[in-house]
Amino acid sequence: MNRLLFIILIFTIFKAEAQTPSALAIGDSLYALGDYSKAITAYLKSKETDKVQLKLAKSYEASGNISNALAFYKEYISKNPGATIAKYNYGQLLIYGHRFKEADSIFVKLMGENPKNANFPYQLGVIAEKLKDSTSIAKFAYAYYIDDEHENSIYKLARNAVEKRQFVSAAKYIEKGLALNSNSTRFLTLDALQRFHTKDYHGSIKSWEKLLALYQENEQILKLLGLCYFNTNQFEKAIDLYAKLINEYDNTNPTYHKTIAKFFSFKSEYEKAEDHLNISILLQRKPLDEEYTSLAAIYGKQNKHKAEMDALKKAIAEYPENEAPYYRLAIAADNYFKSDIDALPYYEKYIEKFGESGKFRELAKARLIDLKKNIFLGKN
Repeated sequence: MNRLLFIILIFTIFKAEAQTPSALAIGDSLYALGDYSKAITAYLKSKETDKVQLKLAKSYEASGNISNALAFYKEYISKNPGATIAKYNYGQLLIYGHRFKEADSIFVKLMGENPKNANFPYQLGVIAEKLKDSTSIAKFAYAYYIDDEHENSIYKLARNAVEKRQFVSAAKYIEKGLALNSNSTRFLTLDALQRFHTKDYHGSIKSWEKLLALYQENEQILKLLGLCYFNTNQFEKAIDLYAKLINEYDNTNPTYHKTIAKFFSFKSEYEKAEDHLNISILLQRKPLDEEYTSLAAIYGKQNKHKAEMDALKKAIAEYPENEAPYYRLAIAADNYFKSDIDALPYYEKYIEKFGESGKFRELAKARLIDLKKNIFLGKN
């Protein structure tokens, strides 16, 4: 082989070797494609130890191997104590792994090193919240003090205020959150709840409807939106939503049947109200005095006084200490019987059982006097 050919051959070998990608580069390509197990295999072959530790930590984290990820993060941070992002990721992974005390110490140090970064006191608040520590709110508030546009802290403060029924304070935080992101589903939910509980039903409807437009439909939204429609006299819309709850979500929920019965009753659709109340009664295993009393009221509105009396007797049988059905039974009997003599015992029964403690005692006594007078005068 002459010297020229030898030089060409050596050059070709070196060029081929130079074009062969390193284990680190192969690992990066595999990681970018989401093939984390193969990326880890490639990284472990790399001789570039300093660079590969953080990549291995991220790959193990992405693959779900938390213990290995934490080990590589810890090793990398020990060699790179100024690596703020790595320490932040390590701290978050410690939270995910329920190692809260270790995570707390990481974020305390990060907050000391970066006092103007609101995310670090926020993470301390998250840790405290998971530990059921009441200082979490103070930490979220401090994060908000550092950065009044820190959306996660604003949400935590808003949610806490709604839960504590501090609606004036909640409204301030919710308004701030929606100003930052008008389509935020979590702030829209809080806004709808805050307005619902303060009886701003029209305002609540706007937020619930916007959530539905953002494809956030769920059982809770339909339930509360239906009640908002009812409280703004939009009975058809209320009925439609509760019909959807029954037909598509839970047809064995007695509360849904009881509520839609109430809606139908307000529309004077009494037969439909009866049907749903009867279903509600069948679905329940607790005392049903309230349901039977409601059913009796519907019968009364239709002048079905015999059915009204039967329902009230069932209410009394379900819960004999409930006063209202006794008095309503007396009125139903008064309406049903043609003879005052037949109605009289029902008022006497009420007075006998509840005496001077009864809410309706004066009304019952006055009617009892009238009945006795009519009987004495032979007006029956």
